[in-house]
Amino acid sequence: MTRFARTLATAVTLLVATSILCMLLFERVQPMDIGVRQSLWGGGITQEDFTTGTYWGITGVHKWHYLPRRTHFLHFTASVESARDQPRGVTEHGLQTTIWDQPMELRTTDGNLTTLDLTVPYRIIEGGAWRIVSDGIMADYAQNVKSKVESVLRNKLSNLTSEDFQDTEKRVQRASDVLPDLNATLAEFHVSADAILIRRVAFGAQYEAKLQEKQYYTQKALLDVALTAQADEEKVTNSIEKQIEAEIKSKTEEWNKVLQEERSRYEVMIAEVEAAAMVYETRVRAEGEAEAISLGAQGQLAVDQAEALRNQLRNDILNSTGGSIFLALEAAQNLNVRHVMLNSNDPRVPLVLDLDEMATLLTSGGMQP
Repeated sequence: MTRFARTLATAVTLLVATSILCMLLFERVQPMDIGVRQSLWGGGITQEDFTTGTYWGITGVHKWHYLPRRTHFLHFTASVESARDQPRGVTEHGLQTTIWDQPMELRTTDGNLTTLDLTVPYRIIEGGAWRIVSDGIMADYAQNVKSKVESVLRNKLSNLTSEDFQDTEKRVQRASDVLPDLNATLAEFHVSADAILIRRVAFGAQYEAKLQEKQYYTQKALLDVALTAQADEEKVTNSIEKQIEAEIKSKTEEWNKVLQEERSRYEVMIAEVEAAAMVYETRVRAEGEAEAISLGAQGQLAVDQAEALRNQLRNDILNSTGGSIFLALEAAQNLNVRHVMLNSNDPRVPLVLDLDEMATLLTSGGMQP
């Protein structure tokens, strides 16, 4: 075997030995439990409740007892048969934390038999777990608590009348008043109740019928009172509505008058503006038309003067030598000679195609012999 293998084997052996030693020397208390340590070799019960954690506890020297930290419940209910399907409330150490029983029956001060469905939640008081073990009631404390609760509630609740049980506020107040007395009695078993919850109250069939009839007439009387109050309120409402309608009508007429006055005033203003606009339009249009006629006449005069000037200048130009030449050129260009008989032997005869010479001939008064 190599050195590493021997070292590994030694470490594993030490780890296993340490684990076994811890199991033999220490005890783990779970969060849902209260631990109670008992010395088997003298010393008895340790006067301490051990909460969640790890504690000194040698196997064979100490013995551990576990009580439930959770809330316990006592149920007195008519639905006890259906409670069979509910969780039984038994811890892993075999202690019962939930007990189901038949509803509690008692007789009221006025002689009526009533049946109560109620629940009492309770828990072990701080520092009470080791006392339960020390008193030797660990296996039976839950049943003992049930008997005490039933006895106290029968005694304390039976001094209520039937009407008291029907009144929710009185019933709840009575349960609150009984709770301190119940806890004083339960202190014998080192537990404390959190509340007394009365969930249902039932009477005998005949009394239930009378009670329902009484409640019917009570509710009918309350309904009549409510209807009367409703009628009174409707009268007040109708009166207020009429007042509001009258005020609305009055205000509407006032506003209609104001609107009509304002409408008339603005209509007069609009008519005045329209009349002024029409007068202005007529005046401006007449002035514009007169100015247009005047300007048109002036323009036509200028055109006539320009035309006369043009004609005069044209005539002056045409009466000059250059004008005569210009007219001759135009005449030569427009000359259409079909038959020309010229003596080619005469040197004075110009060429027909020479327009300048032809113009000279024409402007000079013809050919000289």
